[in-house]
Amino acid sequence: MLEDRLKTGLLDDYLVQRPALRRFLIARLRDEQVADDILQEIYLKLERTSVGDPIENPSAFLYRVANNLVLDYRKSASRRRVRDHNWADSQTVMMGADAVYDVPDTDAALDARRKLAQINAAIENLPAQCRTILKACKIQGMTYQEAATKYDISVSTVGKHMSKALKYLLQHVENDREEP
Repeated sequence: MLEDRLKTGLLDDYLVQRPALRRFLIARLRDEQVADDILQEIYLKLERTSVGDPIENPSAFLYRVANNLVLDYRKSASRRRVRDHNWADSQTVMMGADAVYDVPDTDAALDARRKLAQINAAIENLPAQCRTILKACKIQGMTYQEAATKYDISVSTVGKHMSKALKYLLQHVENDREEP
């Protein structure tokens, strides 16, 4: 029961000192929201702490806890900034003084999606055998010999289908470039 009375006394001291601790934290951190978060953390620490011996100067103890939490917050914020900076650096390539990002800008991404949709539509307009051979060789990565074996046709027929398909796609893409 002594431990409960000591903890209750410490929590009472915290409640009395809370406004002064808040001012202390705001002065240290220059951020009221973070100060309030740390005040809550102080309370939670006190709630979880077992107090075996009486604390000679509860006010000094509370300020020490607050200061330690401020230091922990600053260390954590510093590590977070370094981590975020390192991540940003890993996503950026420098060419001279200009940053080149791995992620395309929105207009380029939309344009690429539009072009892909046009190419997919053009592929679907190919004759069935020609489309099948094109997908086997260009999308699935089969060699002409593998496609010829799989579809029971000659290698030269695979070549003719590929030539026809690629000419059609090239023509389709060129026609789309000419349209405004």
